[in-house]
Amino acid sequence: MSSKWGMLGWIYHRGATPIVDIFSDASADMVDYHISSIFQSEHNDRNYLRIQDDTLSGDVSSVDIATQQNLLKLIEVGESLLKKPLSRVNLESGKFEALDGEGTNEKALAEFAQMLSDERKLRLSP
Repeated sequence: MSSKWGMLGWIYHRGATPIVDIFSDASADMVDYHISSIFQSEHNDRNYLRIQDDTLSGDVSSVDIATQQNLLKLIEVGESLLKKPLSRVNLESGKFEALDGEGTNEKALAEFAQMLSDERKLRLSP
């Protein structure tokens, strides 16, 4: 289908901006891949937490649509993400894979926040 878009179709197609989406998605994926590989190579996987949903589509995937309806959908997406199992990027396949026995994103986020809080207290203590 995209082979028939032409130059303008890549810039704007059915309410979407395909070429901009490709660049921003690729940039985010590369940052995640590189940071994840650094943390994994140093055996510090638990010090890197990224929770995202790369399956969003339509209005909910746009950062420019701040209608009340879209914001409520984003809240639903966020609450749903918290209930999903913790996952990390597989450095060989580049895909996110659930980590068996590691709990949910909600649990991981709470533990990560606690770790950051403890670290801050430690640094501020005399």
